[in-house]
Amino acid sequence: MSPLFSKLNLTKQQRIVVLNAPPSFQSELANLAGIEILTQRSALKSIDFALIFVTQQSQVEQTSATLGANDLGDVIVWFAYPKGTSKNFKSDLSRDQGWEALKALGFDTVRQVAIDEDWPALRFRRIEFIGKR
Repeated sequence: MSPLFSKLNLTKQQRIVVLNAPPSFQSELANLAGIEILTQRSALKSIDFALIFVTQQSQVEQTSATLGANDLGDVIVWFAYPKGTSKNFKSDLSRDQGWEALKALGFDTVRQVAIDEDWPALRFRRIEFIGKR
């Protein structure tokens, strides 16, 4: 397991969703031996781990609609977005702005990690599971 995916709480999951990963992230995915990586948004309905790269609030809104149909409970959901200081990517998202669609579905942020110099990631968790193990 790569140190990054350990930070992202990937433990025993055998199938994960990774959407819109930039080319610079492909080497991380290549290190996930034995894990099936799904790249279709529709897979969010039946999965318990997702890492979604987004640059615009409209992408968050589109993805949220599909994620809201997931009834698996305490799903691990990470949204990676470009840092405001990134020279490679532009975004209308920040740590505190652009996540209203997820919050409307009952998700809230619980953690932030750095993916690389361009991408931080926020973990969103259903409110009813925050504070529970």
